[in-house]
Amino acid sequence: MPTSLIPALDPAPLPGPPWLFQVLWVLTFFIHIVFVNTVLGGTLLAALAGLMRDGRRETRTLFVEVNSWAISLAITFAIAPLLFIQVVLGRFFYTATILVAWAWLGMLVLLMVGYYLNYLAKYRLRAGKGVGAVLVVEAACFLAIAGIQVTVNLLHMQPGRWGLVADNAWAALSDRTFAPRYLHFLLAAVAMAGALAAWVAVRRAAKGGDAAACRGMARFGIRAALMATLFQLVDGFWLLLALPEEVLRAFMRGGAVTMAPLGIGIMAGVFLLVVLAGISDPLAQPARVRHVAELVVGAMMFMIVTRHQLRDFYLASSRAGEHVAVAPQMGPLALFLGVFVLCIGLMVWALVRAAKDRPAPGEGAA
Repeated sequence: MPTSLIPALDPAPLPGPPWLFQVLWVLTFFIHIVFVNTVLGGTLLAALAGLMRDGRRETRTLFVEVNSWAISLAITFAIAPLLFIQVVLGRFFYTATILVAWAWLGMLVLLMVGYYLNYLAKYRLRAGKGVGAVLVVEAACFLAIAGIQVTVNLLHMQPGRWGLVADNAWAALSDRTFAPRYLHFLLAAVAMAGALAAWVAVRRAAKGGDAAACRGMARFGIRAALMATLFQLVDGFWLLLALPEEVLRAFMRGGAVTMAPLGIGIMAGVFLLVVLAGISDPLAQPARVRHVAELVVGAMMFMIVTRHQLRDFYLASSRAGEHVAVAPQMGPLALFLGVFVLCIGLMVWALVRAAKDRPAPGEGAA
C-alpha cells in the first residue's frame, strides 16, 4: 500500500504524557459503552418483547423509559473518547470515517430517527396504544449504527485496506472479523440489558411491586442474558481465531499484559453463565441477580482493555518509527480532569434522583 495514504503525523505536541491519554481513553470509552449497550440491548429486547404473545408491556415500558435518558448520556459520553482517539490516532480514525463518509454521516440521521422513535414509543405506551412497529424500526436504526461503528473501527486499524475501500466503499464489510465482532457487540448489549431488566424487576418486587409482572420481567431478562452469554462465549472464540495471523501471534506473545485481561474476561463470562443457569426464581434469588449485573460489567471492562490492546497490534507496523513530541500543559489537563469528575458526579446524582423520585399524585412524569 502506498504510504502516502496514511496522513502525516500531526506536528503539534501532545499536551501530556501518552500513557495518560491511553488510560483516559479506555476509562471514558468504558463509561460510554455502558450507556451504548444499555441503549442497543434495550431496543432489541423491547422490540422482541413486543413481538411475544403477551406483549410484556412492563418490559417494553422499562426499556423505552430507560432509553429516553440513556441515549442522551451515550451521546454525551462519546465526546471524551472521541477526543482522545483524535489525539492518539486521529490520522487513522478520521481517514477511516472519510472512506465511508456517507455511512458515517448517515449515522447521525439514524441516531436522530431512533431517538425520536423512542419518544414516540414512550408516549404511545402511556396512551395505551400499540408500539410494536415503532420498536422494530427503532431497533433497526440502532443495529445499523452498531454496524457502522464496527466498520469504522475495523477500517481505521487496517490502513492496508484503505485503497480497496477507496475504490469500493462496500469492501469495508469484507473483513473476515466483521461478523464475529459485530455479533460480539450485539450479544454483550443484550446480556447487559437482560441483566438490567432482571435487577430492576427484583428491586421493584422488593418495594411491593406487582409480583407476577416483576417475575415475568425478571425471567425474561435472565433468559435473554443466559442465551446471549452462551452464544457470546462461542462467538468470542470465533472472533479470536478470525484475527489476522500476525495480530493473533503478537497478542499471544504479549505475555501476562495481554493474556491476563483476556483470561479474566473469559472467566467472568464462564462464571456469568454458571450464575445465570442457577437462577430458577429471580425474585427469590436477588443476590444472584446482583452478581449477574456485576459479572456483566466486569467482563465488559476487561474485554475493552483487550480490544484496546488488539488495536495496538493491528497498527504496530503502520506506527513503527512514530515519534510523538510531548509538551505538557498541566493546567488545561487538570481543568479537564476536574470537570470530568464533576460531570461524573452530577450524572450519578441525576440517575439516583431519577430512580428514587416519583411524581406526586396528579403530577405527570417527564
